Amino acid sequence: MSVSSSRAPHLPLLLKCLNGKVVNPALKAFAFAYIYVVAPKIFFKVLKLAKKRELSKGLPAAIATLRNALKPSKFPALAAKLMLQINATEPLIYLFFKRLGYLHKPRRRLFVSTLVAAFLAALMHFPSFQNPGSIHGRQISLDLTLLVATRALDTVVSSALSRAGGSRYASLGDGALFIVSSALIMYSWFYHPERLPPAYRNWITSAASMDDEFISLLRDVKNKKVAYGEKGPGEYLLKDFCERNNQPAEKGSLYLNQPLSCECVHAFLTKNCELHALWRFARGFTFAIKLYGSVNFVMLLLSKDKKNFARKLLRASLNAARSSCFLGTFIALCWYGVCLGRNRILPRLFPKVPRTRWDDTIAAACGCALCGFSCFIDTPQRRKELALFVAPRAVGTVISSEPTPRNLWLERVTFAVSMAILVAFAKKEASSVRGIFGKGLQSVLSLQNFN
Repeated sequence: MSVSSSRAPHLPLLLKCLNGKVVNPALKAFAFAYIYVVAPKIFFKVLKLAKKRELSKGLPAAIATLRNALKPSKFPALAAKLMLQINATEPLIYLFFKRLGYLHKPRRRLFVSTLVAAFLAALMHFPSFQNPGSIHGRQISLDLTLLVATRALDTVVSSALSRAGGSRYASLGDGALFIVSSALIMYSWFYHPERLPPAYRNWITSAASMDDEFISLLRDVKNKKVAYGEKGPGEYLLKDFCERNNQPAEKGSLYLNQPLSCECVHAFLTKNCELHALWRFARGFTFAIKLYGSVNFVMLLLSKDKKNFARKLLRASLNAARSSCFLGTFIALCWYGVCLGRNRILPRLFPKVPRTRWDDTIAAACGCALCGFSCFIDTPQRRKELALFVAPRAVGTVISSEPTPRNLWLERVTFAVSMAILVAFAKKEASSVRGIFGKGLQSVLSLQNFN
């Protein structure tokens, strides 16, 4: 028998192995990432068009979304390329370390091999996703980088705490992370909106239901463009606001009112701060239940398992109500925190400080600091997801988003290191990557173990 004929039977086996451990996972990664990207966009576009009674535009909008996600510069293509290279090069790196006699324990050798393979893959392919986003301010790639980086940091910290026996404090840590992150995000929403992703900023604006005139007033007071007791723009900033609420324009004048009355801040609904907070809660709850109720109901209908439908419907309704209570409380605490700062607490603790001083960032900062405590209404599992969701956006408010060569290089390295950590930890122990992101990493990124 010839040498070539003896090797021939191994070729189909090799091709099958490559398809099973390299090609198929990459295709699966593309498919999962594609669904992950397009499904929420289509759902919310259709929901928005339904509210405007323009459902005829739904199909063209959905087709445009489906086509756009197929571009080589989008996340699905990045996910596929990452998995293709990671799964192709990891066994080679593992074999290389084995031949060198480096890292004698197979499990540790596999961890380092995965780390190196993922780092090199991310370093190579991330620029194709990064550069198109940099044209419009680097927001697209920065959001993904911050998401991956905060998840990687959380994975390292939570794994270290777990080994040290500190996992029982994780729930309080999640709460603290959410409170701090929410404070940074809301402060930026008040005074530095350009630091937030546009879609996220617009969503907060819709949920908070704060009039544009008040936002402009707060920013102008902070930037010293207007001041209490001075004639000029401060006399007229709230003129349209007052007229829209059937009140004389004088009630919104910073010259005649030092400071503005809480009734004016409450949109003339009531003079009582507590009643206003309850009204804001009810309005926030109504806003949220439409969103969470729709999502939970659609997910229930799409479920293949139709058994115990009534019980599942009740559970979905309770989950939607709890999430809506959380958002309603978040909004109410933010508004009430402003009132506590400018009317209820600080003026009484510091009576010698001019009342107008509290409207210069301090009252708004009180609301920002207080709103995050709403997370304790939700379950520990949900609190963890909330904390990990807002943390990347909070980090984004304190770093530069200017697409300079140095920043783009730092972002590239940060993404590569973070992705390497997540993939390596997920292969070692999937549960070490917390939350939905960790559960989805095995399926969305199609990780394969090479033993």
